[in-house]
Amino acid sequence: MKQGHLTETRVLAAKIYSMLPTEMKKEINLSVLQQAAMLHDYGKVLIPEEILNKKGALTPEEKKIMELHSEFGYELLKQQGVNEEVLNLIKYHHQKPDGSGYPVADKNFEYSISSQILEAADMYSAITEERPYHKASTKEQALEIIYEEVKKGVICREVFEALRKST
Repeated sequence: MKQGHLTETRVLAAKIYSMLPTEMKKEINLSVLQQAAMLHDYGKVLIPEEILNKKGALTPEEKKIMELHSEFGYELLKQQGVNEEVLNLIKYHHQKPDGSGYPVADKNFEYSISSQILEAADMYSAITEERPYHKASTKEQALEIIYEEVKKGVICREVFEALRKST
């Protein structure tokens, strides 16, 4: 887990928030969003290094292990007394509004504007960052990939436009 990704995700989430229409901002607690952005990958501390830094595609078993990071982060941070709203954003940062994604959504899952901002900021940072398993993409390539999430209804147009203006 790279500190740069977490910081970039937090900064970008705040920038996206700042570009949203006033009415949408009323639905968001910026402090909660920024905390979740800084901590969203905390559970990766429990993922084996050889999976985290593997060059190339993960096996189905490795993918299942990697997908546990959001629940691991939730459980570790819950023990530290982190705010429940922050915890739920962390736990469900790979969940989709239709219930696909991971982990399986429970009654605490709400796909909010904050969830969409975290999704967009996390994706943008991950796509544009050099990783052992992929080269960094350009801003334009990242925005094209994320726009596909708009078409699927995962990220609303307002969040996407705020991301585009922020990068």
